[in-house]
Amino acid sequence: MLLARAAAAVFALATLAHASPAPSFPRASPSAVLSKPNIVFIIVDDQDARQNSIDTMPHLQRLLVDEGTRFNKFFAPISVCCPSRSSFLRSQCAHNTNITSVMPPYGGWSVFNEKGMNGHYLPTFLANANYDVRYVGKLMNGHSVNAFTGDFEADGFVDHAFLLDPNTYDYWSPAFSRANGTVEYRPGEYSTDLVAEKAIAFLAQAAETPDKPFFLGVAPIAPHSHISTSGHSGGLPGLFDLPRAAPRHAHLFQDVKLNSSRESHNPDVPSGASWVRTLDKLNSTNVEYIEEFYRARLQALQAVDELVEGVINKLEEIGKLDDTIVIYTSDNGFEANAGHRRQPGKTLPYEEDINVPLVVRGPGVPRGLVDNHSVYSLADLGSTVLHLAGAQADYDHDGSLVPLTHELREQVERDGGTKGFHLAEYWVEGIGEGKYGSGITRFNQTYRAVRVVEGDEINYSYAVWCTGEREIYDLNTDPDQMHNLALAPLAPTSFTARLHTRLDALLLVLKSCSGNSCRNPWKVIFRDGKVQSLRTALDEKYDAYFEALPRVRYSECRLGFHIKLEAPFWTEDLAYSPGKEYVPLDAGFGASQIVLSA
Repeated sequence: MLLARAAAAVFALATLAHASPAPSFPRASPSAVLSKPNIVFIIVDDQDARQNSIDTMPHLQRLLVDEGTRFNKFFAPISVCCPSRSSFLRSQCAHNTNITSVMPPYGGWSVFNEKGMNGHYLPTFLANANYDVRYVGKLMNGHSVNAFTGDFEADGFVDHAFLLDPNTYDYWSPAFSRANGTVEYRPGEYSTDLVAEKAIAFLAQAAETPDKPFFLGVAPIAPHSHISTSGHSGGLPGLFDLPRAAPRHAHLFQDVKLNSSRESHNPDVPSGASWVRTLDKLNSTNVEYIEEFYRARLQALQAVDELVEGVINKLEEIGKLDDTIVIYTSDNGFEANAGHRRQPGKTLPYEEDINVPLVVRGPGVPRGLVDNHSVYSLADLGSTVLHLAGAQADYDHDGSLVPLTHELREQVERDGGTKGFHLAEYWVEGIGEGKYGSGITRFNQTYRAVRVVEGDEINYSYAVWCTGEREIYDLNTDPDQMHNLALAPLAPTSFTARLHTRLDALLLVLKSCSGNSCRNPWKVIFRDGKVQSLRTALDEKYDAYFEALPRVRYSECRLGFHIKLEAPFWTEDLAYSPGKEYVPLDAGFGASQIVLSA
């Protein structure tokens, strides 16, 4: 837990006392068997699951965690906001959306439109399925006061109040879209409270159309860094500054301390890969500032917590709570514990950056369940929302069904069990945040990574960087990802070497997967279906086969997704063939194979 005992005391004084009911798993009530439930989708900005920030949100704990299911192995497809949100909206891996950044030429709302995705994404699919679709808050970067109407008007929405650039990240000067094409400026008012106010108004309006189910997206900016529109306000002009709390919450969490017991906290020995491995140890002034930054994040989340309570109360008031699935998640994670000597920020393949909260309550959702083994992402969640709504995409999307409800959990088990892997991707620069990180841009940042979780025994992270570096971490023994098992030369017969070949093969399939190959990559490798997990693939009888496969690699480090730099790719002739003789590649995986690009 990141919170120290002193912080727990502050938290206890600042929150209501609630008795947590014992976990139970009742079947859905008769009112919950609607074929098309209402859906409220709450997505915050930059909240990680690694540092327990949702534990500081009492309303969320009482109304969502205690009343629903919490997924602890839920991930962002790409650890930056616009690409990750695009993956949700399209139910696709980032390499299939090719939205890889927050701004042109590699991403943003204008690029999303130029690629023809507006009108071919979740809102229009829901509208086609007879849903009343509304949205308040941040949709994605580049949705600006000059680009939300005309050719860039977002399709599929009955009504909207999008947060618009350049005001999106200014907590005290938000600008919202209106459905009539005008902009509503609200200087001096607190952004999260306005998002909550508009969300509750949209719920009341949606309830006036009883013949239609509704989908409401609610997207406050907290706990993202504050970026001032005015260029002053006592902070860092135009840079990533401390998140801003509502005045009523500014006194909270003053005694919170960073978790210095974590091995990754400002370590004496450098760790990680690429530029991370070159970072100097942070001085005490910098660490104290990061501590202040983390407190500000917790403070900013308290208004979100009140937003959650307001949404639930409104659903109950309009008689829709029992018929509504409420989803809470984040677009990507965030490092704010001085991990690996880093400044506050995201963009890396480590748990702080990619592991995000997912909590769901509603008709058919198991109550009080904590799922520690299912591995899903925002792309999967987009597919699941489509499924719940009875909606259809007009292309073959990549997502698997997340077992949100009893019925979905049973269906997933019939189809072979819960998903045990996740692909994380990244192609653009790394950006620092806060007083000591803003303005620092890091290159050599491109990577592909895969997370594999199977039961209690298998819990691995594997990454291949454009620099040629590789990282393997056993998160059961090394939860802070400090001891890279891929650094030392390995005997081909060692377990780690054999693990390396399997993880690399899985990544080779996933890095160019589409549709079914994203949902079941093991079936691509073993077409007879006899191997459907890493655990089974580790059988020694497959050693020669995996050793003979080409390795994941990059030709060079460059901004943007360039297919020509990422060969080789999986081809059907690489699939396992029983009885075939396989010759191992000459190149192994040892440290001698690491080649750093200039």
